[in-house]
Amino acid sequence: MTKFRSRFGAVVLGAIWLAIASGAHAEALVKPLPQPDTRRLSAQQAKDLADARAEFDKVRVGLVGNALAEAYAQIGALYLRFGFDDVAAVAFYDASQLAPKDPRWRYLQGVVARTQKRNAEARADFEAALTLDKNYLPIRFRLADTLVDLGQPDAARTLLTEAATQHPDQAIVHAVLGRLELRQKRYADAATHLAQALKLEPQADALYQDLAEAYAGQGNAERAAEARAKAGSRQPRLDDPLVAGIYADAAAAPPPPASALEAARRMLADRDFAAARALTEAALKEKPDDAEALALAARLDALLGKSAAARDEAARALKLEPDSAAANLSQGMVHEFAGEEAKAYPYYVRALKADPAQPDARLLLGNALMRRHEYAEAAEQYRQLAAVAPGAEAEARLAAAEVAAGRCAEALATVNQALAKRAQDGDLMQVFVRLASTCPAASAQERSMALDYAKALYRQLPNAANTTALALAQAAAGQFDDAQKSQAEAIYEAVRVNDTERAAMYRETMRQFVAHHVPDKPWPPAHPYFAPPPLTPLPPEPAPKR
Repeated sequence: MTKFRSRFGAVVLGAIWLAIASGAHAEALVKPLPQPDTRRLSAQQAKDLADARAEFDKVRVGLVGNALAEAYAQIGALYLRFGFDDVAAVAFYDASQLAPKDPRWRYLQGVVARTQKRNAEARADFEAALTLDKNYLPIRFRLADTLVDLGQPDAARTLLTEAATQHPDQAIVHAVLGRLELRQKRYADAATHLAQALKLEPQADALYQDLAEAYAGQGNAERAAEARAKAGSRQPRLDDPLVAGIYADAAAAPPPPASALEAARRMLADRDFAAARALTEAALKEKPDDAEALALAARLDALLGKSAAARDEAARALKLEPDSAAANLSQGMVHEFAGEEAKAYPYYVRALKADPAQPDARLLLGNALMRRHEYAEAAEQYRQLAAVAPGAEAEARLAAAEVAAGRCAEALATVNQALAKRAQDGDLMQVFVRLASTCPAASAQERSMALDYAKALYRQLPNAANTTALALAQAAAGQFDDAQKSQAEAIYEAVRVNDTERAAMYRETMRQFVAHHVPDKPWPPAHPYFAPPPLTPLPPEPAPKR
């Protein structure tokens, strides 16, 4: 669930009407969203909910696919936050129908079903979500609770035992399993798992009360008394950002799109290019001299390989609003898509002069500077990008630019400062691991922390990025045999998905591990952070076979 998008995904080109048709077909799968009675809410709450629903009803007619599913999920989260579980249930059902391979919506369907005491439906939803995502632990915990309520504690225990095998260093897994075993009077097993949970998360002192009961059940009064004396109120930590996000401050949630053009921008960000272009074209039919719509159309057409149309649209947007950040950005992108980097550069500068908080212009200007080997200047662009669009990807690019400029110590200090504020950000933690493992200025304590973090990241999500970060940390600790094993795992994964470029990068790092050398960069030199590729149009769709 969670996120680095290094290249554009595939898209069906030139099929605007097909995109609209597929949206109409998907719409037939959804249920009508009820209008609840909001009289029990405060006047402001009722107004906020009514405004959000009005915006949803306004924009959903122009959305398709994943973008439409996201819209239903957002309005569903809002209804759930205000206590309208029945409406939320319909919204999450509709989202899961529109995006059946997205486990989030099936999981949230189950959460609502549990709230409504519909345990059989909740079980089906959680099982479907687990099939799609086996790593998001809250799915297992809620499914186990549901199974217990359905009178199947042994099935719940099997589910949790499997989780403990797959995630042996997650305290919450042992805690939940131990408490279930306590209910089943499996006192010895419960004591083992509860003690392990406390070893992994000593601050969760509420578990001592459970441990005391387990010891008492075994007839060990002395150990029970010792455990009871340590009992407190702090529960083991269970991170469930999907549910927590629903009940967070409404201001933190992204608002529904305010217009068809805003919806098109979101679909562009989600790489649903055909649908984004269809909405942009509709906006231009309504208002042909809309510079914002022309600028967006130029970006999309350049991406889709329609160079002549893109040039015309970008020129018209600039003529209408020569000082517009969007128009200048799109003109630069049209040039870059056409292979005219020198012409693109000044337009990115002009876009930032018009709007210094324009994240796309910061990113593209930073990338251009990296290709020019002007690393310090690129670092400054990425620093500004991280300020206006905080996130680990911007900070990773900043780190790469600083390293390329010979300033890895500064990069490490910057990431340490960011981690102090976002200690649970796994992507940012991985950047720290890579820097601390490869920067000569890193302290022994930082390298030791990097190895601990890398192991935790790998246990949580053993993907190629976390695996190669672990390999770097192992090499920095002198564990070259382990580093080679981890790197081999990443190479295998890259070969399995036919990613020849990434496999080649991983093999180059492997050669350094074999020679007992620690790389001097947090990512391979050919990585897009160090060598960002210029924008290129998507390849044309293959002609249908006859």
